[in-house]
Amino acid sequence: MAVTAIKEGVSQLKRQLILEAAAKLFYERGYAATRIDDIITELSASRRVIYEHFGGKSDILVAICEQAIRSTIDLAMGIARAPLDPVEKLRRLVRDFTKIVIDNRDYIAISTREMMFLPADSRSRITRMQKKFDRILGDILAAGVERGVFAVADPAITALAIGGMIIWSHRWYRASGRLSAEAVADAMAAAALSMVVRGGDSSPR
Repeated sequence: MAVTAIKEGVSQLKRQLILEAAAKLFYERGYAATRIDDIITELSASRRVIYEHFGGKSDILVAICEQAIRSTIDLAMGIARAPLDPVEKLRRLVRDFTKIVIDNRDYIAISTREMMFLPADSRSRITRMQKKFDRILGDILAAGVERGVFAVADPAITALAIGGMIIWSHRWYRASGRLSAEAVADAMAAAALSMVVRGGDSSPR
């Protein structure tokens, strides 16, 4: 059992190293301009190592795009189930989603820029995952409207606006910039709450 666990751990590590090497090249050069041989060179590995884990370059792109969205889905589902009021749910979701985007901005950039190169079935699956996040955020907003704490005419549209505002941070955030990642996440949460909270009272509950 211990040997099997070790082998699985090594396999997962190799897979993640492949994804990181590929993501670096996809981000810098673009998916179309990157070859499997480029990934092999970047990784300093053999072709066999790549094909032990992925069927080809498109499979690597699929894994990168899925990884970029899966953590946000897990976050949203966890917060949606938590025994919190809508204001605190929105605050936490926006703040923690912003942190995920900042921490994974190369993956986010690739997933937004290279979706056209995904196989049709993978593109449809990832699009459904993105829509699931939007629905969860929209449901939180709708719950706030029902309780009278949010003033939102259309929760679904507002969810898209808030999500887009956060996703865009992968383009402009810089680690050497004026604000830390934590400060940007807090500012995004405050901005989102100012958009929707009735009467402007967004203080922590």
